[in-house]
Order: sequence, then structure tokens, then C-alpha cells
Amino acid sequence: MARLVLALHAAPAAPAPAQNRSLLAFKYAQAALVSGHQIDMVFFYADAVLHAFTSNETALVDDWVQLSQQHDIPLVICNTVAEQRYSMATDALIPPFQNGGLTEFAMAAAAADRVVQL
Repeated sequence: MARLVLALHAAPAAPAPAQNRSLLAFKYAQAALVSGHQIDMVFFYADAVLHAFTSNETALVDDWVQLSQQHDIPLVICNTVAEQRYSMATDALIPPFQNGGLTEFAMAAAAADRVVQL
């Protein structure tokens, strides 16, 4: 089975249709796991970094957290985007979200069989 890296760009509470991309990514991740694939990382970039700061504001964020905990999937946000675009302190991340950057994403992508961007 394939090793996957998912890259998400849409905010969890974005107006439609962007909000649907976060839900689509989550459903894709669930289906991939059920099919026997391995997800090495979910990388949250651009507006998607807001997932890591919106605890209990959307059920979708809670779903990502639960999926990560059940399947040991790293949820990595781009700390540069969080700090520079949103002025958010990355020490306030919702666990299990973690700081990272494009370097971590590139390393995971290089080791993966497929990268899926949503």
C-alpha cells in the first residue's frame, strides 16, 4: 500500500466551497486508512494553519485530532504562516498539532509515494 502525505490549504471554518476542502481532505484520509494506506503527515499550510488554533470551534478540527491520535499521524502546521500571516504564537497549538515548516513537508513528501493537496 501507498505512503501518503496530505497538504491542506483551506481554513476549517472557511466560507463554502473552501470549507468543503477541509472536509474532503478528512474524508479522503479516512478512506485511505480504511484501504490500508499509511499517512505519514498532514501538513496545514496557508489558511489551514487555523485548524491548530480553533479548538472546539468546529467539529472538523476535533475529527482531525481524533484521527491523528487513533492512527499516530503527525499534524504539522507551517509555523511561518501562523506567525507572520496570523500573528499567532505557535506555543498555543492545540495538541497534537505541532510546529513545522516547508522543510518538514518536503522531507515527508520526498519519502512518500504520493502527495495529495487539497
